[in-house]
Amino acid sequence: MAPIPTPIPATLAAIQQALETGHEDWESVGVPAGNIGWECDRAIWFSFRRASVPEFIDWRKRRIFERGNIEEERLLDLLRLIDCEVTDQQQRVRACGGHLRGKIDGRAYGLPEAPKTEHLIECKSSKNDKFQELKKKGVKAAKPDHYATFQFYMWGLGLTRVLYMCSGKDDEDLHLERVEYDAEFAIRAVARIERIINSPTPPSRLCTKRDDFRGKFCRQAEVCWGEAKPRVHCRSCIHATPLMDGNA
Repeated sequence: MAPIPTPIPATLAAIQQALETGHEDWESVGVPAGNIGWECDRAIWFSFRRASVPEFIDWRKRRIFERGNIEEERLLDLLRLIDCEVTDQQQRVRACGGHLRGKIDGRAYGLPEAPKTEHLIECKSSKNDKFQELKKKGVKAAKPDHYATFQFYMWGLGLTRVLYMCSGKDDEDLHLERVEYDAEFAIRAVARIERIINSPTPPSRLCTKRDDFRGKFCRQAEVCWGEAKPRVHCRSCIHATPLMDGNA
């Protein structure tokens, strides 16, 4: 006989429900800067066209996002602690007619290594296994998606340096890494997103089979493999053409 599951305490259940209500399911109006490093062109295309149902953000994910915001402010406070000037938190960066979009964590002057050079600030936190890999390999190899994002930001803002700050969630260790702007990488990354946005048909599939590990957690997988139909709306219409004359 299967054991009877332990009931969730009423207070906890009420908190979970409160965290999950009163919010619209999050769905970007463009290509988020955090997606610029995605390996699969097809996944970016389907996401931009809003082919799949919006992601449901449950109570646990909402707390994870909140923790990320708290950690961002903690890391910026460390720079203020050593008298760095931190500015422009949540400044917008746009490209590809406004469809490629993101917000920076901040900009800073006064870093001891280069006090006169303005730096983009990118704040992250990581579990221990990924954090140790980051310390060993550096952000470009260990976190290529983060690398692509801040290269785009430097391209958009005309900056030449980023201070990448990552805190270890397990032991509060810190990894700080100054990275130079790579113009060729950034230009190619932006051009790739523009090509994907303007493509009238889905790009080729990256995964060679349905159980390919690269697509294991892809939210576009069911539509990509024809297991579900795309949502019907203006973006998924075969006659839809993105407008490229804005920067909203």
